[in-house]
Amino acid sequence: MKAAKRYAKALFEISFTDLDAVQKDMQWLKDTFDSNPDLLKFFKNPTVAASKKLTAVQKITGDKVSKSTAKLIELLGQKDRLSLLKDIAVSFNELYKNSKGIKEAEVITAVPLEENLKKRILDKIKELTGSSQIKLTNKIVPEILGGFILNIDDLRYDASISGKLAKIKSKLEA
Repeated sequence: MKAAKRYAKALFEISFTDLDAVQKDMQWLKDTFDSNPDLLKFFKNPTVAASKKLTAVQKITGDKVSKSTAKLIELLGQKDRLSLLKDIAVSFNELYKNSKGIKEAEVITAVPLEENLKKRILDKIKELTGSSQIKLTNKIVPEILGGFILNIDDLRYDASISGKLAKIKSKLEA
């Protein structure tokens, strides 16, 4: 992972003129690897020639990526390091979010959040974190029964009914 972080940092530093475009590329690559686990296995397979790996990723990306991303892919292909591509994308996205002051938050609920409640939660998170840019996602997990679970960075606040029932159960068993 150290090598991936170094590549991501170098890409971040050289792509300052098209930073947003490269970030979109990196997010797209990460999503592509997430939805196709066999693709990562292909790139990590030592029996597949580096030239075949490079040809494959160039066919996948085509002209969908920026020049900076295309150059990175070519360099990784020449060095037989395409197996690092997903980790580079993850590291690059972290650098991008940190540079832009973007925080990610996840609200887990039993049912989808209504827009007015989502806005209130977003405003509260902005107030708590001091960040003006919050990327809020709502994950639906019916098993929590009601309430919500909020995840921001390393912080987790569980105000779900299932969480409260688990606390009561542990107290009764003690």
